[in-house]
Amino acid sequence: MFNILAIVTVIAVVFVGFNLLSGAKGYAVTSPSMKDTLNVGDVVFVKTVDFDSLQVGDIVTVASSDKGKFFTHRVVEINKTDRTITTRGDANGVDDPMPTEAERIVGKVWYSVPLLGFITIGFSFVSGSVGLLILAGIAVVLVTVNCILTKSKKRRGESDE
Repeated sequence: MFNILAIVTVIAVVFVGFNLLSGAKGYAVTSPSMKDTLNVGDVVFVKTVDFDSLQVGDIVTVASSDKGKFFTHRVVEINKTDRTITTRGDANGVDDPMPTEAERIVGKVWYSVPLLGFITIGFSFVSGSVGLLILAGIAVVLVTVNCILTKSKKRRGESDE
């Protein structure tokens, strides 16, 4: 059990460190609007992108007009003059009602991890990256407690002889 927990902890720490160093931000998918491409419970990791490099077909995360809320949809149209994009969820039959200004584009989806979002949804009071850091911290604490208990048992076993 200790070895499995140690491996999970190392993987979590490396994963979080990799994303922090790369500048990627994680967002949990909470609606089925991108079903078959992204499912509820997935986490998308996005990196900032220059507006002029966007192409139709890219999947982007944008800040909604409601502060603090985000959604991830596919770019279906780009208006270079107005510096706006039109987006649509793959599972939606119509485009999103309002064009998105360049300033509201958080970034382009770099990669996604299935099911990881259910953990971050549980930590919905913090961002995905902070939630992963919290989980990694919990794992480190559990490994440390396990090490201390194991050493304590060994000492008691050695002193009884």
